[in-house]
Amino acid sequence: MTRMPWGRHEPLHASEFDLLIPAPGDPQMPQDRHTALAGHLESEIRRASAPAAMRRASLRRTALIGVPVAAVLAAGVIVPGSLQLGGASGDGIRAGGHRDAGPREKPQWMPLIPGTTENLSATVDRIVLAAAAQPSLTPRQDQFIYIKSKVSFQRGDSNPATGKMDVWITPLHTRQIWMSPDGKKGFLYEPGGALSDVDPNGTDLDDGPHTSGDKRHSYNSMKSLPTDPDALLKRLYQGGKRGNHDDDWMAFKEINSLLSEQIAPSATSAALYKVAAQIPGVELVPKATDADGRQGIAIAFTQGSTRHEWIFDKDTYTYLGQRQVLVKEEDGLKPGTVVGQTTVVERAVTDAKKELPDGERL
Repeated sequence: MTRMPWGRHEPLHASEFDLLIPAPGDPQMPQDRHTALAGHLESEIRRASAPAAMRRASLRRTALIGVPVAAVLAAGVIVPGSLQLGGASGDGIRAGGHRDAGPREKPQWMPLIPGTTENLSATVDRIVLAAAAQPSLTPRQDQFIYIKSKVSFQRGDSNPATGKMDVWITPLHTRQIWMSPDGKKGFLYEPGGALSDVDPNGTDLDDGPHTSGDKRHSYNSMKSLPTDPDALLKRLYQGGKRGNHDDDWMAFKEINSLLSEQIAPSATSAALYKVAAQIPGVELVPKATDADGRQGIAIAFTQGSTRHEWIFDKDTYTYLGQRQVLVKEEDGLKPGTVVGQTTVVERAVTDAKKELPDGERL
């Protein structure tokens, strides 16, 4: 089963989400915190040892990732998130030396708009109110959460002729995913983004004998999350410290993992986004454009050379999409280059995998 780098299905040695809370009165570093830091350290070591273009190639979607938390606030549901997105079937370099022969486009560039914390809190309040006005979807345990979106992402591939990395953007294409409420069953259909070694007819996401038992990002786990800001932040930080950039980034990523291609009660989703605004480093970008060219504003967090943006309509504060934008030059790409983006097309609950909202089959 394809694994996502955000850890939604990565083994954290914890089968229950409650294990994210440190044991009261334990003078030692909690095991969950130790595990989280170890995983983060391992990730950073891998990032440091890999070419920059290949690191950004992790913007390739995994079978289980999509748009960010913000989407939930637009329609009472949570849809794909995209922070530090990873490869559904690789990181841009094909196993055995096979090169990706898929379609390529030149990366989009636009003037970089600086972020600010001015009006951040007031903007988030309006986003939460917009979300509260939307109905929530409530799947039965025998149903599936369906998300349809349009996505584009950056990829890198080694060039044997030059010994360097080629970097390009995949064309905007449709992605559809089905996931069961318990997170144990699912299906991904993304033919426009499939690599040469990926089945264009879709990928089964059902749990297998080697699949992690960690389902803390499933719909069922989402329902049990606290809405109290202090309790929620404690879980998100996993014992980390607010104000430490790495811990802030991990908390921001955890929110995205919780809300990626998922639905949740409106109170839960609103609480998650509300506390996201309390994470140091989160800022407001007054002008942003989604994958369909619609103008809006963005809530963003910068990690390394990339700013991860959740885009909203500037008047209605409903969710439009998300994108990742370079804020520093990297691999010959200048600041303002868009290295990943998505927009949500449809959200629904279906009775079976591969079933469309209108009752037709894929």
